[in-house]
Amino acid sequence: MKNKIHDSKSGGSNRLAVALGLSLFFWGGAGRAQARPPVVPPEPPLRIEIPDFHEKTLDCGLKVIFLENGELPLVSAGFYAPGGYRLDPPGKEGLVGMMTNLQRDGGAGKWDAESFDRALEDRATSMSASTDVESFTASFNCLAKDLPDVLDLFAAMLRAPRFDAKRFDTDKANYIDSLNRIEDTPDSLSRVLFYRSLLGGSPYGGCSTPRSAQSVTREDIAGFYQKNYGPRGAVLLLTGKFDEEKVSRRLEELFGGWKGQAPLPAYSEAKPMGPAIYFFPKDVTQVFIRFGLPGLQRHEPDFIPLEVANYILGGSGFTSRLMREIRSNRGLAYFVDSVFVPYTQIHGPFEVVGGTRPDAVKEYLTTMFKVLDDFSKEGPTEKELSQAKQSMVEEYAYNFESPFTLAPYKATLDFEGYPADYLATYRDRIRAVTLGQASAASHRILSQKDWVLVICGPAALKKELSEFGKVVEVDDVFAPLSPKP
Repeated sequence: MKNKIHDSKSGGSNRLAVALGLSLFFWGGAGRAQARPPVVPPEPPLRIEIPDFHEKTLDCGLKVIFLENGELPLVSAGFYAPGGYRLDPPGKEGLVGMMTNLQRDGGAGKWDAESFDRALEDRATSMSASTDVESFTASFNCLAKDLPDVLDLFAAMLRAPRFDAKRFDTDKANYIDSLNRIEDTPDSLSRVLFYRSLLGGSPYGGCSTPRSAQSVTREDIAGFYQKNYGPRGAVLLLTGKFDEEKVSRRLEELFGGWKGQAPLPAYSEAKPMGPAIYFFPKDVTQVFIRFGLPGLQRHEPDFIPLEVANYILGGSGFTSRLMREIRSNRGLAYFVDSVFVPYTQIHGPFEVVGGTRPDAVKEYLTTMFKVLDDFSKEGPTEKELSQAKQSMVEEYAYNFESPFTLAPYKATLDFEGYPADYLATYRDRIRAVTLGQASAASHRILSQKDWVLVICGPAALKKELSEFGKVVEVDDVFAPLSPKP
């Protein structure tokens, strides 16, 4: 079914013209005494229509979501399975990242690495495999006419990667080289230190090092794949122009006998190594600053209230408090944002990230801490809450602009266990957030004491940083961190 958005903006313009016309009529004639300013009704939010998703579960347990759309002769697919960097074996951190790189690069099924590449190039098809902290993902985009052949290639990549030995050597060398260059980039090294310090003691905060990556062998990767990659809890999405009945039969043939992977281990909560400031001295013109606290676990009741509160605090760009106070009012930064990422098994990070010039670090931090402290104690205002909810309700409709945008969002929601009606009810959930709920969610997060602050900047900053807390100087991004400086 065609995905539709009904934009009321043109209707609003017509109403404005009518209102202005009536106003001028009354102002210029016998009705002058009854003249009133024009009244323009508020525009309703963009309407959304949930398209007709079809779902099927294959014999292997793999859930498939279909969204047919014939407007363009294209097909897009996405695969989502539980896993991710958290599964890196101790001492071999980096294995998961190398595995997913090699899954695409190293051939699959009857195709060696070179013939697999040629098969995709001949069909102008893009295909990839990747990972994040909690999941394995893969995707492809192709012309509709090539779908039968591309499905075969995709299934082979997921089910029977060959992990070519030569490609492994090349990918491993490139991976280690990228690790060796992390300290060249303040953004990258501050991110590594941030997750290591905030998620200390948990595989979620694990870090690949040149040494751990060097220890990974091709046999390690093949064995890990056989144990940990499979259809249990996975979702496969297909969007575009195809015959659902034919594709469904072919998917059962390709994936029906796929065996489930090992259950995920249980994980203990991370232990932030704070309150502390982790400082990496580096001569830069732009100082990178990351501040963090434990956030939420996925599906907690505070999720929607915190989403609204965070939109006000730092998630809405130029209208946010942080951006207004730090950039607009004081000119201390080009950007500053706040974001939180809920995890499935532990509480994920709540982060404020920004940058400023070296001579402005003290004022930046003073302002940032004051904004966070005020927001923790007082929460948003009624006006801020009303404006945020209106904006979030309107912006949500843009997820529905294209089936190729909406379908991955729907598949991700299903994969992460959100209710089946989440797409349809999200805006109502936003509208229902009260001032008390938003304030309580903010206070819960921002009042915590185990914060970490990671800063990469000139060595002379260390003295003034000590005014904000105990400073731990770090000269090696991979070296052990002190949990209690």
